[in-house]
Amino acid sequence: MTKTSRSSDAPRHIPANRSDRFYVEDGEWFYTTRENLSIGPYPNQEKALAGLDAYLEYMQGEAEGL
Repeated sequence: MTKTSRSSDAPRHIPANRSDRFYVEDGEWFYTTRENLSIGPYPNQEKALAGLDAYLEYMQGEAEGL
């Protein structure tokens, strides 16, 4: 797995504790979970961040028994 980025894929702002979750493979963005799952592909880092936010919201609901 090679981590690369292009300036056009640069995020606007990603909190520091999340930035290490993202990587690019073959020009597509992915993020990793605490469970060590790779989720993606996304066309850009902004979409990957939105995907991560949705995943975290879902997991929090599961943990709370919703």
